[in-house]
Amino acid sequence: MLVNFSVTNFLSFNKNTTFKMESGRVTKKLDHLLDDTETGKSLLKFSALYGKNGAGKTNFIRSISVLRNFVLQGKLPQRAPDLWCKLEDENAALPSEFEISFIADKNLYNYHIAVVLTTGIITKEELVHVVGNRHTKLFYKETAESAYVFHHSIKGKNNDIEVLSRTFGMSGTPFLFSINHNTGGFFLTNPQAIVLKKTFLWFKDTLEVIFPDQPLQGTSLLQYEICKDEFAQLLKDFDTGIEKIKLDPVSKEKVFETLDLRTQQKLNIEMALVSPLVQFAQLPNQLGLPQTAVKKTNYYSTVIRSRRNIFIITLEKDGKFHFYAIKFVHNLGRKKIEFSMESESDGTHRLFQLLEILISKKEKVYIMDEINRSLHPKLTVQFVKKYFSNAIDRRIQLVTTTHESRIMSHDIVRRDEIWIADRNDDASTKLFSLEDKQVRIDKILDQNYMDNVWGGVPVFKDEEEETKA
Repeated sequence: MLVNFSVTNFLSFNKNTTFKMESGRVTKKLDHLLDDTETGKSLLKFSALYGKNGAGKTNFIRSISVLRNFVLQGKLPQRAPDLWCKLEDENAALPSEFEISFIADKNLYNYHIAVVLTTGIITKEELVHVVGNRHTKLFYKETAESAYVFHHSIKGKNNDIEVLSRTFGMSGTPFLFSINHNTGGFFLTNPQAIVLKKTFLWFKDTLEVIFPDQPLQGTSLLQYEICKDEFAQLLKDFDTGIEKIKLDPVSKEKVFETLDLRTQQKLNIEMALVSPLVQFAQLPNQLGLPQTAVKKTNYYSTVIRSRRNIFIITLEKDGKFHFYAIKFVHNLGRKKIEFSMESESDGTHRLFQLLEILISKKEKVYIMDEINRSLHPKLTVQFVKKYFSNAIDRRIQLVTTTHESRIMSHDIVRRDEIWIADRNDDASTKLFSLEDKQVRIDKILDQNYMDNVWGGVPVFKDEEEETKA
């Protein structure tokens, strides 16, 4: 679970700016909270970030995305040398800093990394385990030239971790990435350091950053019949006109012609890796055994999304790969008509992308840009309401930017769930929540926001003149 996140010297963020998911002093809507008994933290399950265009909302999402990808891939984005905050010339030579506190495997950690974006040099990196007021640095380096230092609890008898750190310590990749890649059986022989694997997997499996035109990672739920029915029921509940989802058999060629070359190559490799299962599936027939000897469940299943279509690929009990396209059944008058994904509206596309959030039972932290993209205002509000009802018994968080002010209602959200991005006097981004402003419960939030009571909305010249008059 996400506790807080800070960023410095990145795009419109000049000085250190912090976003928090820790709950405030609000005493209403306690079902919106996740009380973590192991760490003693009370966390929000939802936050909406508002602000005028150009205030820095998307830059906030980008900063988390850059951190996540740096940890998982070991490299900065191609345009990283251009991502430092240009409000001060000296920032070009200064490190950009990213700091995130999170709960993984019932433990609270703080990960901090500083990197000069123009050169790619890491000047600081540390992972801290927090228990109450005790902060244990599991590993750290404090300058670009210094070696990594490790806490005795993760060292082990042979000091393998120190040997490895000297090998790739100056490679320009985060240590948290390096120790989880190309290190052979390190964690098998050094189980005391498994915490480094668990924290890495939090970035990989729990934290997910989603931009408007990007699908969620885990649409694989569609491979399960019960989830397919849940998707269909939600689409029906959201008044899309869709009654049912069905799988239409298609050829491999039909699937591949809609995919880019990189996705085709990745898919071919993935299918090749499960090819031994094909042989295993065919073995009963080859040995003359009855079909009852073959498992009835699929041996392999994956979901592939192109820009306008969704396909499901399964390795079934006949030992062959089968390809299916998602079709939506609409009830038009007395007639049921099937439409492919590419025939559906942009709003249905967007909604379909979001449904995983409502269905998945995994522990997840979704960081999303523009939840209201292509959605009717009432649908956006209904989605948020549905999210809250589905999140009651789940370890899940959703942080999203939005312009949909209808969500700003005491009937829907708590004041500490509303954040606003605005500009400082130097044009840098500042973030604050309505909890910081101690907004009263009787305030009409959306109207006050649109009236620029707290900032974060555009103010036009003719409006300023009217105010002065």
